[in-house]
Amino acid sequence: MQIDESRKLLLSDTLVPDIFITELMPSLSGLSVKVYLYLLMTARNSRQTTEADLARRLGSDPDTIKAANLELAQAGLLVIHDRSLELTDIKASEIERTYRPRTSMPPDENEQDINRFTLREKLLKDIAKTFFQGLMAPSWYAEIESWFDRYQFEPEVIYALFQECSRRNKLNSKAYINRVAENWAARKIVTYQDLNNYFLAYDKVNKAVNKVGKKLRKTMTEYDEEIVSRWIEQYNYDFDVIEIALRKTVKLANPNLEFIDKIIQEWFSNQLRTIEQVKSYEEEKAARLGSERARHGQSGSSATSARRQSIGNFDQRDYAADFFESFYDNPQTDAQAISDTSGKRDSQVEPVSPGELGQTD
Repeated sequence: MQIDESRKLLLSDTLVPDIFITELMPSLSGLSVKVYLYLLMTARNSRQTTEADLARRLGSDPDTIKAANLELAQAGLLVIHDRSLELTDIKASEIERTYRPRTSMPPDENEQDINRFTLREKLLKDIAKTFFQGLMAPSWYAEIESWFDRYQFEPEVIYALFQECSRRNKLNSKAYINRVAENWAARKIVTYQDLNNYFLAYDKVNKAVNKVGKKLRKTMTEYDEEIVSRWIEQYNYDFDVIEIALRKTVKLANPNLEFIDKIIQEWFSNQLRTIEQVKSYEEEKAARLGSERARHGQSGSSATSARRQSIGNFDQRDYAADFFESFYDNPQTDAQAISDTSGKRDSQVEPVSPGELGQTD
């Protein structure tokens, strides 16, 4: 029986590689996924299509389709030629990248190595079942193997790594999980006991950061957390010791961690470890500073007194009693002088008769 062209699409299927769904689709844009599915269908039917055809069928424009093709090419799904597009066989590429042919048993592979590989294989199955519903992308296998070889993690540590990233909803980001793995390796975490100690220390630091922020009524930044982490991890101080430094900010208008950090660095440089040692050191320091201020105060008051005594430092002159009396006039002498002057003036004026007053020249 012959099936016409209109019924072929009704009875046909387009296979999509699971690697595309698990590995590549989460990071692609919606339009790029649509373009890839349409290209898979046209390739299965040996049809040709252009960017203009894709734009018309997907309700877009040629420039947007061109950007989607570039995204697919960057993801390794598509090869762009001058006049054609070629889909990549991603299954073959993944097999070549993940698996290497093994023709012989290395001479140094003993029973211990075989047991270790058995544990790794069991771990991979547990991770796939627990965190990926049994459908873990093949690239994860190579990634986990690299963590074993690069960081020497125990299987329990890698399982805990996925637990932590799953709790933070970051299993879709390999870059984030790699950063966490690098951070653990930098902290010398290899065994599960190392990881347990790290989590205990992290919890202690986190609680101390919250307490410091609450005491100072301050929103703690990432840099503030680094300072508090140094007090806890490097200096090995409990919060009771840190609180003594926090109390020294009572008189400050704007308390800051730099001031507190200098105090704690001073304690650490003087090898102070306990509360008693810190209190004794601060009491001795306060007494020493108080005696120095008192000594400077006494020397300063002596100098001030000496300066005051040196003002007008000259010999006092002696004056006779009549020296001060000379500044005042004698009333009797003044009256006598006025009387003599008046008598003398009267004797010099000639008397004038009444008749002479009316005469004129």
